[in-house]
Amino acid sequence: MNQTETKIEIKIIDPRDIRALRLKVLWPHKEVVENCSLPSDTEPGAFHVGAMKDGKVVGTASFLVEVNPKFEEKNQYRLRAMATDPEIQGTGTGAAIVARGIRELKERGVKLLWCDARLKATGFYEKLNFKVLGDIYEVPVIGPHKLMYIEL
Repeated sequence: MNQTETKIEIKIIDPRDIRALRLKVLWPHKEVVENCSLPSDTEPGAFHVGAMKDGKVVGTASFLVEVNPKFEEKNQYRLRAMATDPEIQGTGTGAAIVARGIRELKERGVKLLWCDARLKATGFYEKLNFKVLGDIYEVPVIGPHKLMYIEL
């Protein structure tokens, strides 16, 4: 474990605390923090995992109750708005965030987790045993994506 990892705490956090990182890493086109909430952030069952370093959110992922009809499994969640501050990318923080989310999902009896993965992030998800379903598609403003999933 390197020095960076020892200072990072992975925990469930309030969705209001992740908006600044979403703006910085995912959605700079939204211009202000207040525009970086999702309607599903506060829906029943939704939770958000954050990586905290020196009191600041440096990584996050949202786990949302959302059924994708492309999967037969009805007990599923969507992973959305995964972001890691560029300063700590490559330290294992993103993998730790997903692992914490998956532990929570398993406790809830969830059987499948899926996401719309940015093309540049597909290798990250593949290392975590996510599989690809279908072809590359374009998300307006954001860019090319692949549908990825993992059975829990």
